[in-house]
Amino acid sequence: MFSKQKFFFLFSILAIAFRMHAQQDTFYVKAVVSKVKVFPERTFLYVNENNLFRITYTGKNKLGRMELKGGKVEKIDSLYNLTATEGTSAILVIYEKLKNGTERIAFTWSYKLFGREVPRVSLDGVPNDSVEEKFTIIALGKLRAKQKYGNDTYTITSFKIFIKNGNKFDTISTKGNQLTLEMKRKIDSMDVRKNGGILMFENIKAIGPGGIEIDLPPLRIYMRDEKVLQWGNGG
Repeated sequence: MFSKQKFFFLFSILAIAFRMHAQQDTFYVKAVVSKVKVFPERTFLYVNENNLFRITYTGKNKLGRMELKGGKVEKIDSLYNLTATEGTSAILVIYEKLKNGTERIAFTWSYKLFGREVPRVSLDGVPNDSVEEKFTIIALGKLRAKQKYGNDTYTITSFKIFIKNGNKFDTISTKGNQLTLEMKRKIDSMDVRKNGGILMFENIKAIGPGGIEIDLPPLRIYMRDEKVLQWGNGG
């Protein structure tokens, strides 16, 4: 017959063995955490410009809809274009779609909004409302767009020139940023002494860093005739 001590010892051994067996049959499943990555990592957006991002999602659910509070989100091929339209900040909200069809927020990010400085237009460095000799203007012949403080690059894509001809203006349009041969001939034929020498450049369009064509402010240049200056100096 077993004593009480031996019985207690045997019971303890059996309990330990049962616990070890139970531990071997127990599996711990780690929950899959949803993860959203937005590249490039930025803290700001430019207003009314294309801001392209690559957005990836990993998790047990599916990537849901996206919204930009203060703008809109548009998918372009494999990228997402965030266009901010108003305010001083915008919030990106990305949802994940659950298996039951409902959605929940998987990612949020706040962006500060900035507007780019509008570049100033010049005729090869001759600024707005300047006075320049007619033949110098013909020789220069290219419109430039440059910011006063920033270093963003702008490429002028088209413009229209108004050339005074008596009591009316002749208008000529062109693509690119250069005066055409027709424009130069019209300028050369102007009688500055009789009709004045005002050149107006308007409908100036340019492509900026955001890839969007924008309208630039007009450029006005007053011409003087070299011959007039020589005659005045001699008189």
